[in-house]
Amino acid sequence: MDTKRTPDLPKTPTKGVAFATPSRLVLMRGITRFERPSGFKRFFLRWRNEDGKKVARAFFTANERERFARSLMDAREKIGRQALSFDADEWVQWLRFRDLVGPVDPLTVAREWLAARRGVDGGGMLAADAIARYLAACDGADDTRVLYRKRLLLGRWSKFAGRAALRDCLPEGVREWLARLQREGLGAVTVAHHRKTVSVFFNWCVRERICERNPCDAVAAPKILVEEVSVMPVADAVKLFAANAREPVAARMALEAFGGLRFSHAGKIERVEIDFARRGIILAADKHKSRRRGYLEGLPENLWKWLESAPAATWGMSLSQYMHEKSAAFARAGVRNAGNVLRHSFGSYYLALTDDAAKTAAKMQHTSPAMLYRHYKGVASAADAAKWFAIVPP
Repeated sequence: MDTKRTPDLPKTPTKGVAFATPSRLVLMRGITRFERPSGFKRFFLRWRNEDGKKVARAFFTANERERFARSLMDAREKIGRQALSFDADEWVQWLRFRDLVGPVDPLTVAREWLAARRGVDGGGMLAADAIARYLAACDGADDTRVLYRKRLLLGRWSKFAGRAALRDCLPEGVREWLARLQREGLGAVTVAHHRKTVSVFFNWCVRERICERNPCDAVAAPKILVEEVSVMPVADAVKLFAANAREPVAARMALEAFGGLRFSHAGKIERVEIDFARRGIILAADKHKSRRRGYLEGLPENLWKWLESAPAATWGMSLSQYMHEKSAAFARAGVRNAGNVLRHSFGSYYLALTDDAAKTAAKMQHTSPAMLYRHYKGVASAADAAKWFAIVPP
C-alpha cells in the first residue's frame, strides 16, 4: 500500500491529488478532498476502496471531513502493517481449519470448544428435560408447597419454550413469555415471580454445567407499583376471632395478628417450638424465610391467651390445611380476607402502640426499620392499637 504523504499544497483543487491548508492534516495519496460553493453538505472526501472503485462522502463542516479522513488514514496504515506481518504458514493452517468445519464462524467454534473443555455440553439438552432434572433435585430439599409452585411455573415456561434446547432459550423469548402472561391477566407481582423462578432454574443449569448462560439476566423484572398495606379495622378483627374462638385455626391466626409471624411460618409451626414458660417462640431455620434460627420474645400478652386456649387439633394442622381453614374462618365471620392482612395489621398496630420502629422491625423479623417507615407508619392510631391487642378469647 502506498503510504506516501502529499506535501502541503496551496488551497487549489488539483484533479487526482490531495490538497491541504497549513496547520491541517496532510492526506494520503489517493484520498482527495474538495468543496462546492453551495449546498447543504458542501465538504467532500473521495478515495478508492479495496476494489479500486472511487467512493465519495459529503460532510456538513470541514472539521467533520478531516476527522473522518484521519480515521480512514489510520485504518489504511493499520491494514498495511498487518499485511507486512502476513504469515503464509498461518494462512495454510486457516485453510485447513475451514476445510474441516465448513462455513462456520470461527468464534462460534472457539466458544463451543472452550465450553467442552469446561465440561459444559453447550446447552444442547432440551429445556423440558433440564426442568425435569432440576425438579428431581429440588424434591426433598424444598417444602412441598414451594415445590408445587416450581412445578406449576416451570411447566408454563416449558409449554411456551416447547422442545427448544437450553442454548436456544434467549432473552427475547423470555420477554415475549412474560408479556404473554401479562396479556393473559396475571399481575406484575405474579409475572415477576415467574421470571424469578425461571431465572433460578437457569442459574442451577449453569452451576450444573448443562448450559453456559442465564437468559433472564438480560431481562428486567416487571415494574411493580407499591401499594399501601391493608390494615384490618379493629371491629372486623373482633368479629373474626369471636366467630372462630373455639376453632383450632384461631391460635394460628393469632400468631399472625398478634405475633407478627408470616402466614407460612404460622402454618408450619409446631407445639414444641412455643416456649410457654419463658413466653418466647423458637424460629426454626427450616420454617423461617431467612433459613436462620431465631427466637422471639416480648410479644403481646393477648397472643399467649390465644395460644394457651388452643385445642390439640391446632398443632396437627398442615400448612395446606391451615390455608383452607383460614379462608373458612374469614367466610364464617363475614370478613374480607385481604391477603396478608393479619401480619400487616400487626406491624401497623404494634408500631402505633410502641412508637418504636426498631422494636417493631425486630418482632416482624425485618433486617431494618426502613420497610416499616415506607408501609406501616401512620396508618393506625395508638387508641386502635390498644384495642387490637386487647382482643382475647371469651
